[in-house]
Amino acid sequence: MLNIDHFLKRLESLMENNHLNATAFAEKIDVQRSSVSHILSKRNKPSLEFILKINEHFEEADLEWLLLGEKQDQEKHPTLLKEKVEVSEIDAIEHKTKYEITQGMPQKNENSNTDEISQIIQLYKDGSFRTYFPKS
Repeated sequence: MLNIDHFLKRLESLMENNHLNATAFAEKIDVQRSSVSHILSKRNKPSLEFILKINEHFEEADLEWLLLGEKQDQEKHPTLLKEKVEVSEIDAIEHKTKYEITQGMPQKNENSNTDEISQIIQLYKDGSFRTYFPKS
């Protein structure tokens, strides 16, 4: 959830760093002056449209910083311009992964009815899992 007090500090900092008062800031992001005034006075909370307009008009104000106060980490959020990976490398990784997955799987017996599901296992990122057994 957006902490409005922290958001307002970042908004005021952005305005100060760009030498903008509320009127000039409103003009720059193309909103009514009263919208900025009401947000700064905590009468209203910023809308998604308002936040996106700030992000659009101020290069230094990415969404993570506006909403959470964190600068975007390039390692955490790689861009396409940063480093290109050859398509052949991706294909090799996918092929290897498919091969590793199928190695431990039992072979299908043509004589048995394997269309019936015996169990479904749901795996979570934290290492936990949940098993479902369909009713027969």
